[in-house]
Amino acid sequence: MSGAETGNAFAQIETDDPRGGAPPLHVHHKEDEAFHVFEGEVAFFAGDDRIDLSTGDCCFAPRDVPHTHVVRSEPARMLTTLCPAGLEELLVGLGVPVTDAERPTENVLPPMGELVRLFAGYGCEVLGPPPTLEDVS
Repeated sequence: MSGAETGNAFAQIETDDPRGGAPPLHVHHKEDEAFHVFEGEVAFFAGDDRIDLSTGDCCFAPRDVPHTHVVRSEPARMLTTLCPAGLEELLVGLGVPVTDAERPTENVLPPMGELVRLFAGYGCEVLGPPPTLEDVS
């Protein structure tokens, strides 16, 4: 559901990420973000906290709190809610359409310099690289 459908009040995007999939450590200055895990296991980091999520769990990342996550299972499906809308355009632009027959097998992100530029265009700061599975062992 895009911001265009909600008067930019919020947006929701479903992701299907492979084991090890992770965004860079980042912070939003405009949006709050919530995650609902439909399938799989995800280690979520917000500020100084680590929260291990599994199927059915949810967590919330308020604006101005650095956060990231890494997928611990194969795979993980999540619903991400952004409030207000707008940042979903970046997520859709970075994503690859998925079909049930062809799930992603690796995390594919642009080089870090490009990520920094793309995130900045949406009022977000990249603070560090994505976490790895070794970070959550």
